[in-house]
Amino acid sequence: MTSRERVALAINHKQPDRVPVDMGSTASGFTNHTFFKLKEVLGVTSPDILMRPDESASYYNDELLEKLGGDFRHVFLLPPDNFEIQYKEDGTFTNELGIEKKLIAGLAQNSSCPLADAETVEDIDKYPLPDPYNKGRVKGMKERAEHLYNNTTYAIAARSVSHGFFELAWELRGMENFFVDMMVDKKFANRLLDKTLEYQMGLYDNLLSAVGPYVQIVETADDYGTQSGPIMSPELFKEMILPRRKKLNEFIKSKAPNAKIFHHTCGSVYKLLDYIIETGVDILNPVQPLAADMDSFRLKKEFGDRICFHGAIDEQVALVGDLKTLEEEVKTRISAFAPGGGYIMAPTSNFQDDMPIENILNFVSLAKKYGTY
Repeated sequence: MTSRERVALAINHKQPDRVPVDMGSTASGFTNHTFFKLKEVLGVTSPDILMRPDESASYYNDELLEKLGGDFRHVFLLPPDNFEIQYKEDGTFTNELGIEKKLIAGLAQNSSCPLADAETVEDIDKYPLPDPYNKGRVKGMKERAEHLYNNTTYAIAARSVSHGFFELAWELRGMENFFVDMMVDKKFANRLLDKTLEYQMGLYDNLLSAVGPYVQIVETADDYGTQSGPIMSPELFKEMILPRRKKLNEFIKSKAPNAKIFHHTCGSVYKLLDYIIETGVDILNPVQPLAADMDSFRLKKEFGDRICFHGAIDEQVALVGDLKTLEEEVKTRISAFAPGGGYIMAPTSNFQDDMPIENILNFVSLAKKYGTY
């Protein structure tokens, strides 16, 4: 069975020959230090693709994925033409959205919010966002998608941006400010959400106009959970996020009608999951097993007929532990999620710098060992 066939069965709630494995999608890539360390260990010398220069997992390399194994290859948005990030001596830089970030222990952290002092809807309207239709964003992507579709047997997933319209709104405004806005100045909050949604719909339009016919999965993202529970009440999610997420997903389906919609949201989202499914999400990532209410067996029992699960291999304990600990983790998650199909194994976040290289090198082989149907 080919990787593409295997994934097609899994995402349609059918059992393939074994559980598919993903490395390289949203929240299953590699932090930059780990990426280059793996290249060195595996003797990978081919050129890299710089996808996201303002993030902590910036690079992609087909040869690296080939040597690691896994069932996926990816098409994605690239940095726009005529934009290059300039780093200051203290590690700070400003991305194309005007948000200042700083590298702290190898991770990009926000250090400024350009709309923090905005007072009116007019202030939002005046703030310039980049052109989502910049041709550089999809340079070579149609050709890449056609090649992967016609000349390989990998499953193909499309990546847009790691941060969704909700996250972008609070990054521009400041998290505390934006949560206050959502409660006491809904006109302001709604306008900012509409602005960021419109921008992201443009990005998906640009990307999927090039690659839509070739992909099995379209990846989206927006974090709605913390370790202990949802970041907002289900009522607020239903009021302000659900209609916009549904609008975006319906648009994606219009551009890639044969693809399933993948959504990344960290943390405990059990209490939001009915609403997330209502928006049109087909695949939930990363399914953090140590977050509150995210018991793997319970999730499969209650939601497994309506949504697929992607991820679930814990990185808070298992992936930073020894190989035996990881092996037991893989066995547990496969036991929970694999029956009946509907599961793609992946880490619960990008492979990090504190993970033993042995765990990453053995990740796919463990899935093949314990994930056979």
